[in-house]
Amino acid sequence: MSEPMDKGTVGRKSGAPNAIAMYAACAVGGLVLGVLGALVASKGGAGGADPMVAEYGGKSVKASDAFGPVKTRIFDLEEELFRTKEQAINDFVEQRLLEAEGKKQNLPTEQLLEKETGGPVGDVVDKEIEDFLTAKGLSLNDPRIRKDDVRDYLKYRKRYEKRQGYVAKLRESAKVKLLIAEPESPKLTVTVDGYPTWGNASAKVTIVEFSDYQCPFCSRAVPILDRIKKEYGPDKVKIVFRDMPLPSHNRAQPASLAAHCANEHGKFWEYHDKLFENQTKLEDADLKQYAKDLSIDATKFTECYESKRHQAAVEKSKREAETLGIQATPSFVIDGKLLQGAQPFERFKEKIDRALRG
Repeated sequence: MSEPMDKGTVGRKSGAPNAIAMYAACAVGGLVLGVLGALVASKGGAGGADPMVAEYGGKSVKASDAFGPVKTRIFDLEEELFRTKEQAINDFVEQRLLEAEGKKQNLPTEQLLEKETGGPVGDVVDKEIEDFLTAKGLSLNDPRIRKDDVRDYLKYRKRYEKRQGYVAKLRESAKVKLLIAEPESPKLTVTVDGYPTWGNASAKVTIVEFSDYQCPFCSRAVPILDRIKKEYGPDKVKIVFRDMPLPSHNRAQPASLAAHCANEHGKFWEYHDKLFENQTKLEDADLKQYAKDLSIDATKFTECYESKRHQAAVEKSKREAETLGIQATPSFVIDGKLLQGAQPFERFKEKIDRALRG
């Protein structure tokens, strides 16, 4: 399953399987199949790649006209269905690979896994616990959080990752290949002029990120984008930051305004990083302190921030996201193609490389 996104009051995607998630997947699948069924059924008629989907009063309705306003939403549903199928296929194949390997070694699956991935996974040190909690916007100061519980969870995660590494080797040896096609994103045109940008203006690929400074999933994207910067460089890729503060995050919009003020002093990306490193500390005093830490003129910054000089730009960014049908953070538009959620580097690489090939 893909990594989650923050949908604010709309709700959040989750990778955890449960009855509600399974019901939702069926509902999503039914809706998408209904839409796709209508398209397939109408391909026999006029329209070709843009089939007719309805008629009224002697007039015909093309798919592009009817679905245009909701094309991003339809893609979201198609992608959700694809990820559900992808997970089901992977689960099926991996189980068969484990059974086959167990048969070779004359061991049941659980005994095989214990043999290949058992043993110590290493101690979980206090810094690992602190780093994990910080990344989640939590701390041991919360009386509900017990250090031993976190330590046990991190040990479990290490064990799980060790098992996943073993399964990955079995997949590689068996040359596993998925034969279902990933849905193609609709082409989106996004404004980039006037928004904070990393990279050269003439870079071959443009990545536009719609993000929220309080969104925990957005913070996961920061190291991925840093890796993209290092591996591709400013001549191949430019990254444009677009504000999409969600209604459920009361300090996201003030943080956006402050970041634009930092941008006036050429310190946008440094300030951007500070905001994501301190997602639980975004009060007015915190925002002014971060400017001070970056040696930004305090008087000019305060005047810019308190006058809400960049509110129009932030509001415009939110409206365009809504017009495009983007409902969750983080969302990325890579040369016009949508990629949603805090995805791993490999998914970005696939789309960037495709765009570089033209």
